[in-house]
Amino acid sequence: MIRVIVVDDHAVVRAGLARILERAGDFVLAGEGASGPEALDLARTARADVLVMDLDMPGGGIGLIGRLREAAPDLPILVLSQHDERDFALRCLEAGARGYVSKEAGFEAVEEAIRRVASGRRAFSEAVQEQALDRASGLAAEAPHARLTSRELEIVRLLARGRRSTEIARDLGISVKTVSTHRANALAKLGLENNVELALYAREHGLI
Repeated sequence: MIRVIVVDDHAVVRAGLARILERAGDFVLAGEGASGPEALDLARTARADVLVMDLDMPGGGIGLIGRLREAAPDLPILVLSQHDERDFALRCLEAGARGYVSKEAGFEAVEEAIRRVASGRRAFSEAVQEQALDRASGLAAEAPHARLTSRELEIVRLLARGRRSTEIARDLGISVKTVSTHRANALAKLGLENNVELALYAREHGLI
């Protein structure tokens, strides 16, 4: 049996994944949560073969992948996200995830990705892996936001969604001053002036 932890702040997504597991027959739900802190707790305490997580949840984001790797180095992570832009998948790969599947994918694709990750293989598209090789060799043409750190990108996405700095600080477990610093760095790297321009940029480039 393949033991799976599911972490997503949408109950309907968790229910859908539970149906996938039940239908497959050789999966078992080892635990479920709705936030980054719950993911960390489950990673440390639950006996599981793979953790399936969303990016967009309280205390989530790409930075959570690194924290999960520290908490449970042997637990493979599969990201199930609404974002299908290759840059997100590549950042997840670089952060330590073993796979990335869009929420637009069918049940069969999600099931296959879980199996691949649980067995120690990767579940990234060929396009994503080619992009990783191109970036490593300096051949990739990068969008401006590719220069952002994972934390800066995370904060850009949250700000573009209309989240306040105080809310972001609380969810990510950092200070408001740190949020402001990352925001200022991101604006400078992107050549933008304010949050309105930031939101427009994020929508144009599929970051939200």
